[in-house]
Amino acid sequence: MFKTIFLKEMKDVLRDKRSITLLVLFPVLMMAGLTLFYDKILTTSNENEFKVAVEEGTGAELFEELGKYMPTMSIETFTDVQKAVEEKEVQVGLVLDSEWENKFESQETVPVEILFDPGSQESSNASTVVMGAFTQWQQEMAQTRLAGHHIDSDILEVFQIKTKTTKDEDNAIASYMLAILLPMLIPIAIANGSYPSATELFAGEKEKKTIEALLITPVKPIKILLAKWLTISLLGMFTGILCIGVLSLLMNFTTELKKGLAVIPNPTTFVAMSIVLIVLFAIFIAEVEMILSMLANSVKEAGYYITPVISIIVLPMMFMFFAGEALNVSLYAIPIMNLFLFVRDAFGGQLTAGAFAVAAGSYALLIVVLFPVATKLFGNHRLMLGK
Repeated sequence: MFKTIFLKEMKDVLRDKRSITLLVLFPVLMMAGLTLFYDKILTTSNENEFKVAVEEGTGAELFEELGKYMPTMSIETFTDVQKAVEEKEVQVGLVLDSEWENKFESQETVPVEILFDPGSQESSNASTVVMGAFTQWQQEMAQTRLAGHHIDSDILEVFQIKTKTTKDEDNAIASYMLAILLPMLIPIAIANGSYPSATELFAGEKEKKTIEALLITPVKPIKILLAKWLTISLLGMFTGILCIGVLSLLMNFTTELKKGLAVIPNPTTFVAMSIVLIVLFAIFIAEVEMILSMLANSVKEAGYYITPVISIIVLPMMFMFFAGEALNVSLYAIPIMNLFLFVRDAFGGQLTAGAFAVAAGSYALLIVVLFPVATKLFGNHRLMLGK
């Protein structure tokens, strides 16, 4: 009888076009769009093809010297350099003293003004490149001038500094993007995937007055509840696993984002743990949505209750900035936030079995605690029959 009720509920839900849209099209389009968008960000961040504006009448020597240090930049002349930057005709502007060549030859200080738009990422990046070019030019000229006075330039070198990264820089940036993308999209996709079935199987049946016929059947209410809960949970699990599959497929078409997967020490273990957490989260969120749907008298009213729950899924990302980057096992007991921590720590190489156990245990505990609440609500005929 349980199997019959479960199959009946599943068929009813899958007949709804809204369910199919949220189950398949929404996660596929959302994951595809954001994956390609994040990859585009990483790709464009590596490009330094900027335009530099200088005042008209600037000597050709400046063009030649800047070309040595900024080979990917194109230099253009303008009457008003600041206006050119403000109107986005160029990313950065240079204003030099009109006597800069004479001062340069007489070894005087040459004033240089770099104009850029701090509200523009491209302009800020261009200004950084220009600053680096002038710094390099200055260092080389300082060595030349010291040599002209027969002074060893090594006398100015107090420290010999060498930086060394603990991991590949490109991989680290890509892994950071994935650590944001995965825990933000997958929980939302799971909650959205189970949303239509949760509203339809309780509030919807109240609204259509079909719940009464189901309750008077010679079947234990607990079996009916479990069949509905299983239906809602499976649809959420399907959406979550579909997102993982779509992301894995799309990774083959990205140039930069796929590098982030290289930082995970044990990909197989990570995927296995991810599936476990997806299953537990799907069961948990389905239970929450199921309880809220029981309290509503119509699908519209259920939407009012459930939509805020889906919206707050992204809130943990705000608290992540205050949680610190070190592994904090106690925070894994907080629902939803532990999904963000799990992905972040996995990409950071500091995920432990203990932290995963705390996350999984917290969901199992919440599922057990909320189940009596759901059972009691479903056993309240006055509530279930609606107005």
